[in-house]
Amino acid sequence: MNAIPALAALTQGRDHFLRCADEIGRRLCRDALRAGDRVNWLRAEPEWRENLPQTLLRPVGADLYQGAAGIALFLAQLHHRTGDRLVARTADQALRLAEAGAGGDGFYTGAGGVGATMISIGLMRNDGGLVERGLDMVGQAARMATGTDLLGGAAGLVPALLALARHHARPDFHEQALRLGTGLLDIARKTDTPAGFAHGGSGLLPALTSLHLATGEPHWAEALALLLHRERTLFDPQAGNWPDYRDAAGQPSAKPAFGASWCHGAAGIGRSRLWLLAAGAQDPALEGELEAALRAAALSLNRPAAPEPPDFSYCHGLAGMADLILDAGLWRNRPDLVALAAGIGLQGIERHAAPRTPWPCAIRGVGEVPGLMTGLAGIGHFYLRLHDPLTSGSVLLPDPYLGTRNIPTGENTR
Repeated sequence: MNAIPALAALTQGRDHFLRCADEIGRRLCRDALRAGDRVNWLRAEPEWRENLPQTLLRPVGADLYQGAAGIALFLAQLHHRTGDRLVARTADQALRLAEAGAGGDGFYTGAGGVGATMISIGLMRNDGGLVERGLDMVGQAARMATGTDLLGGAAGLVPALLALARHHARPDFHEQALRLGTGLLDIARKTDTPAGFAHGGSGLLPALTSLHLATGEPHWAEALALLLHRERTLFDPQAGNWPDYRDAAGQPSAKPAFGASWCHGAAGIGRSRLWLLAAGAQDPALEGELEAALRAAALSLNRPAAPEPPDFSYCHGLAGMADLILDAGLWRNRPDLVALAAGIGLQGIERHAAPRTPWPCAIRGVGEVPGLMTGLAGIGHFYLRLHDPLTSGSVLLPDPYLGTRNIPTGENTR
């Protein structure tokens, strides 16, 4: 594990990180609702009815974002490290729930992410049948796709399709990616594309870059340059960040906010820049933009403790910011960044795991929720990353192998 010197910053807490992930995983197993060999979880969400706030309890859906697929992914990766049989059984049950209920066309919010979960776990377990069913589900999602953003549309599916086309000899996936990419060209040419990763211009960058690398055709690079130029005009040098023109409820706002989250803030924009640099992009401005994103994320991570503990989730919270810091530190071999990510992990253990207080999740006011991007499964996954980031990659990119590093190799792949 010490082949990269920056990894030394994780050594002291490595056992603590795995123990924390294991405790979260066993809690998810404990809190599951069971009926025979079936399993589900409840998620709480606030809702207004007759002008009164209420908290509604609903079973989780199938999706990767906050449903059964994300829970299955975390539990399967945890079992791979601990061998806990209850964790393995619950992961299998969650995966069956996800496969049976998969619908919609997105990567994080639809059948594309469920298929990617099946592929990832199938490769982890050397289960070719599960991999094939996952490939079929990704293809189904691509055929149904209507949206364009990274969270639930073409921008999330295109990089996954192109990676699967290369490694699984699926030329149909290549053609589907090209078809979906044409819609992204229209979005790239619009003047009102907001900054941001989940629903904004940054989220289109991995797709357009993947299409350019796969085809060599210049119109993908031209669209990529347009989006980058537009986001650069939005950057506020005084704030050192990109504006988010939405209010706390997600509605349009004339007054900008400057956040650091993965979904709408600097951590997601920085994630897109890190992806471009790792893919070999030669644009010299990308380095400065990544640094700006890292500074904004670090500033949020280092804020003094407030009376209400900060959200720890991947989508909106500390784990999503620290995930970028961790990967940038590993890629650049910067121990200071890796140590900051490790410090956030140790802080979470001190504040929540050790005293057994609830982990603050992305949906405020409803307690803990089980999902990957919004709740406990994602927090647990973040601790698996801190335990061993070389074999547990980020899930904050539309990677069809979901950070498992189980990319197939050999004579029959391409």
